[in-house]
Amino acid sequence: MAAVAGSNVLAFRSVAKLGDSYDRKIVQARQWSPISSAVGSVHSWPRIGLQCRLRSSISSSGGRVQVATIEQASTEDGQKVEAPVAIVTGASRGIGRAIALALGKAGCKVLVNYARSSKEAEEVSKEIEACGGQALTFGGDVSKEADVESMIKTAVDAWGSVDILINNAGITRDTLLMRMKKSQWQEVIDLNLTGVFLCTQAAAKIMMKKKKVR
Repeated sequence: MAAVAGSNVLAFRSVAKLGDSYDRKIVQARQWSPISSAVGSVHSWPRIGLQCRLRSSISSSGGRVQVATIEQASTEDGQKVEAPVAIVTGASRGIGRAIALALGKAGCKVLVNYARSSKEAEEVSKEIEACGGQALTFGGDVSKEADVESMIKTAVDAWGSVDILINNAGITRDTLLMRMKKSQWQEVIDLNLTGVFLCTQAAAKIMMKKKKVR
């Protein structure tokens, strides 16, 4: 039987053991509070478990009595969950900004990457911090290997890890095929493709040591 009230769930379970002169009953209480965001859900499951057990014993008069004892379940879920570290490239405007804000409000520590829009990136960081989150800005071109390595190092030095990488940075140089310059084509390839490769490769060196990353 289960009773639900708000974010609290109480689960009751009873086990009858046939052939004995008594029944065992276990009552478990668990509580959790999920955190949701616009781009998905980041769940934190700190649980507090209590178990109430009925045990039999022999009294001095020879009769059998049941004694209730309350135990606290020791699970890893009860430990404090560290906030995930997220890097969002091209996070000063548009979709990148929306993703960075959603992750920050969901409880992540967010590195806000930008190439030129430093003022807008600072505003994103301040908005995350105003909601109680942690954020920092990093100016760098993700098509350049040195900038990418520096960006990853900045996140690790500040927060010790990288758990989430959002390859959002991208550009367009749309024009008629006959008028497009090779340099314009190369700019798009360097940022939209090579940039994703460089960021993913650099982050993977940190992420491969962890069990759960995105």
